[in-house]
Amino acid sequence: MISLLSKFLAIPVISLVLVSGCTNANEKELKVNPNTSPIPAEPTTLEDLVINFDAAAYWAWKKSSIKILNSIATAKTASVEIGPNSIPDYKSPQIAIDLTSKLYSDFKQDQDLVFVYYGYQDRDWAQSKLNKYLGNYSQEWQKKQAEASCRAENDCLGGVAITHPAKPSGIVLVTASEAGKKDINHTSGTLESHEYTHIIQDDLQGKFLGQIPRWHAEGEAEFAQAAAIYHLDFTSYNVERQRIIKDLIRNPEIDKNWLIEFLNPASGLVKWQAWDKYDGWRVYDIGMLVTEILTSLKGPESTMGLSFEVGNGLSYQKAFEKIYGITWKLAVPLIADIIYAQINS
Repeated sequence: MISLLSKFLAIPVISLVLVSGCTNANEKELKVNPNTSPIPAEPTTLEDLVINFDAAAYWAWKKSSIKILNSIATAKTASVEIGPNSIPDYKSPQIAIDLTSKLYSDFKQDQDLVFVYYGYQDRDWAQSKLNKYLGNYSQEWQKKQAEASCRAENDCLGGVAITHPAKPSGIVLVTASEAGKKDINHTSGTLESHEYTHIIQDDLQGKFLGQIPRWHAEGEAEFAQAAAIYHLDFTSYNVERQRIIKDLIRNPEIDKNWLIEFLNPASGLVKWQAWDKYDGWRVYDIGMLVTEILTSLKGPESTMGLSFEVGNGLSYQKAFEKIYGITWKLAVPLIADIIYAQINS
């Protein structure tokens, strides 16, 4: 669940409902639970969502679902390598890759892809694959990445995506374990979707890699995994959403001022150390809600468009204003208001 710049261990994910990630040309009907509330009005501004905050989840899901069902996957077929003593928890990574590729079909996706699956006994094997892939470009923290993601037989969950600094390619290390085979995040394709989202982000940012907030990097990947894998059924998407944000619900630590500081730290948006003082999951769950809010307004292409614009030299603040038509400074308190209402309703 981490990209090239993140050295922080991913937190395992658990959800309750699994909907097939496979689609075909005839699947054009999106499922909405008739027992839920009436479909909310489509929001067009952040001010709309301050008034009707519940609209964000539905419209982010719907716009993403329509995008997937009407797009063609452009991701390359991944090369899959499996450790000699390992059995992958999920055996169809291309399904997850292609769904995510469709979600972000507006953007170039020409990377050569390698997915490496390994368990505790194959950590050295996996590390050798990563070392060979990076060659002289390997950073110090990457030289023990396989071990960091799989510290013991009973502590071996997660993944990491790394793009090559000198060519259009990405490698994803994914752990395999008995625990993973009981974890829906390891068996549904959500983990693979999450990591492939990082590959797209990092490639678009190019030489400006990491010039986006840490919560954006992880939050967008969290949203993508839910929206892609559960794109056919809003109820299933919502179950995954609730799983992601459950620790935020009526959290007494979090008020509007806390959210404003989290979203817009005084040290700036690109110094990732600014978020070290928070629980590590906050960049995932709050980031997911921000991505969902923005996607509900202008679709999934808008949030990935921020990485595209940053890669073309704009600051995150300038890119945000260009895409959403409001300054980042004015948007932050509105987003904080929406999230606070969502987690306290």
